[in-house]
Amino acid sequence: MKKKFVNIKNAGKGEYKRVIEKITKTGKCPFCKENFRYHKKPILKKRDGWFLTENSWPYKNATKHLIILGEKHRESFSELKKKDFEAVSYLANFAIKKYKIKGGALALRFGDTDHTGASVAHLHFHLISPLSKKTINFPIG
Repeated sequence: MKKKFVNIKNAGKGEYKRVIEKITKTGKCPFCKENFRYHKKPILKKRDGWFLTENSWPYKNATKHLIILGEKHRESFSELKKKDFEAVSYLANFAIKKYKIKGGALALRFGDTDHTGASVAHLHFHLISPLSKKTINFPIG
C-alpha cells in the first residue's frame, strides 16, 4: 500500500484543497525539508530540528495562526522526545512574546489522518490566537 502523506478529505475547500490535491499527485510529504515548496510564508525561527512559520492558510477568526514543524518526518506522538518538546516550547514562547499573543492554543494532531482531521500527516503544532470573543474551529476526527 502506498504511503499517504496528505488527506484531501480534511483539506476543506478553495486554494488549500487545490494545493493538497497537487501534493497528493507527487506522493511526497509537503512538510519534509526536501519538498517544502508549497508553503508561502517565510521561516521565522529555528531550534534543534524544529522551525516556526505562519500558516499559509490560517483558520477563520485567527488573529495569528502559526505552525511549528519538525524537520524530520514523524507521524506518531511516541516518536517525540524531551528535546523536541523543549524546542517546541522555545519556539512557542518566542512567538507569544514577538506577536504579543494574549491567549490561544497550542495543538498537535498525531497518527492516522482519517482519525485526526489533519490534512498533512507530518507532525506539526498549531499555535492559534483567536480574535477577541470569536471561536476557531480546529477539526479533530
